[in-house]
Amino acid sequence: MQQSNPNIDTSLSRAEAEKMSCFASRLNRYAELDADEMKFIARMEETERRVVKGGAVMRQNAQIEDLFVLKEGWAIASSRPSNDRAQTVRVYLPGEVIGLPGLGVKSAPYDVRMVTDGVVCPFPKDHVTAVYARSPRLAALFMAISGLDQITLKDRLAMMGAGDARQRMAHFLLDVHERLQITNPNLGRRFRLPLRQVDIAEVLGLTKVYVNRLLRSFTEDGLIEIERPYVRILQPNQLREMVDYQNRYDDLDTSWFPSRATSNGI
Repeated sequence: MQQSNPNIDTSLSRAEAEKMSCFASRLNRYAELDADEMKFIARMEETERRVVKGGAVMRQNAQIEDLFVLKEGWAIASSRPSNDRAQTVRVYLPGEVIGLPGLGVKSAPYDVRMVTDGVVCPFPKDHVTAVYARSPRLAALFMAISGLDQITLKDRLAMMGAGDARQRMAHFLLDVHERLQITNPNLGRRFRLPLRQVDIAEVLGLTKVYVNRLLRSFTEDGLIEIERPYVRILQPNQLREMVDYQNRYDDLDTSWFPSRATSNGI
């Protein structure tokens, strides 16, 4: 069941709307949005759908009609189980758009389900058409973020192929932490990790037993501290050196973006 979003008012100022929208906060991290752009973002979150833990957001091979702003909770995209074992291809965090890379295809390439209770804001694919038609600058931002997502996915796939188990875990923890900081720059080193060990195992291509062993080893080595469901990174530099970690999220180039003068208003 969908309902009007009582938390977003298109008459709000940019700063007020950003405070209420984790998606706007994420976009504003990269390029300061003006009032018209904020109003468009607000319209993307006009309806809300609550999804319980384990509930489906998108189904593999189903026709893609809507994209989704993940307003609350965590979700994962995974391939259909093979030999009773699924492979997670992406973890979605609050403020991210589910389905953006799928704009170029007709059917969903993966299942997307919630791993916590959450709230998604569906909006039709053709809503993005208005961005390209009326706000080239916002369209450029969407394109840049989609490209960034693909680059970070390739980084993870490279780590899966060449990294050992400890390196995979280090890269995973650093990546989640950096992404959470996009919408919460004052996060610090402690963050909530609501994934079960079996979920982490599917992300890293390991067994649940191995993940348990790795987390215990990282704790004993003084790299992290665990107070479930929270993790604190104690030695970030050591973890970065372990995997030669590159923070792609601070490397988005906006120098080529169209100026606001080229936008026709949304």
